[in-house]
Amino acid sequence: MKNIHKGINTILAISVLYCSVGLGYAQTQTGIGTRNPLGALHVDGAKDNAATPTAGQLANDVIVNATTGFVGVGVLAPTVPLDMRSAGVDNAIGIGTTTMTAVAGAAGAVRYDEVNVPVGAKIEVSDGSVWNKIYISPIKAVVVARKITGLSVGTSATNINDWSEVRDTSNSFTPGTGVFVAPRTGTYTFLLTFNFVSTVINDGSRVESQFYRTSGTPAILASVYKTFGQSMTGTSNDANSTRFTQAGGSSTVTLTLNQNDAVVPRVLHNLTSGNISLRVTTNASDPANPDDGFNNLTIIEH
Repeated sequence: MKNIHKGINTILAISVLYCSVGLGYAQTQTGIGTRNPLGALHVDGAKDNAATPTAGQLANDVIVNATTGFVGVGVLAPTVPLDMRSAGVDNAIGIGTTTMTAVAGAAGAVRYDEVNVPVGAKIEVSDGSVWNKIYISPIKAVVVARKITGLSVGTSATNINDWSEVRDTSNSFTPGTGVFVAPRTGTYTFLLTFNFVSTVINDGSRVESQFYRTSGTPAILASVYKTFGQSMTGTSNDANSTRFTQAGGSSTVTLTLNQNDAVVPRVLHNLTSGNISLRVTTNASDPANPDDGFNNLTIIEH
């Protein structure tokens, strides 16, 4: 009888030892929703992992790395304390608001705030003393365009349209109409150069370029004049011969625009009583052509 009791005790002792070893192992590789944990703690949210899970299956998992203790959300091997760069498309992080002071939060704390000054939705980070708004600079508007098709201009203001666009970083310019729409409220500089074909011009004539707002209440926002005072109509100063000349100019203006203000460059003249065409290249693919490069528009957001 004693031998039987002794054998039972031995079996119980071995069982306890085995369970202890098993528990010790489970505590270092614990899986929830998966039979094959890949970290100190592995939670398979969708319970869809294969023995060797794919990146897509891991996208709904949370893993604590057994060596570093880093947490990976959808990431098998997190390389920072909290790594969310999974193969999924929902790699976003939600941050709530707080009334905690920047001092209490300590340097490096981050919060979402829409109540405090400046009022409005924003992300702020503590430097240990104050909450600072995180500012992300937008891509500034830069437009470069050249005129390679003719345009007839008379004594009334004519929109300069049908541009050949070289660059538009903010998709704010429509080449066909020549209209620029301000992507945000701010300061913009417009640089316009233009040149007319040769003709006999009137003495004391002028060319005017305008920057005209077409949105809201239409208005001329800026005008630039260039006058031509020398007669080229066959006086004794010109050896009694009629001479042809070219008129043109350049305009640089800086404007404060509201978001969605639409502005188009215009030009007019009284060089003659009729219309004059802009001088444009006969071969747009040849930058060395002597008629190329006279009519250009550049817009820069500050």
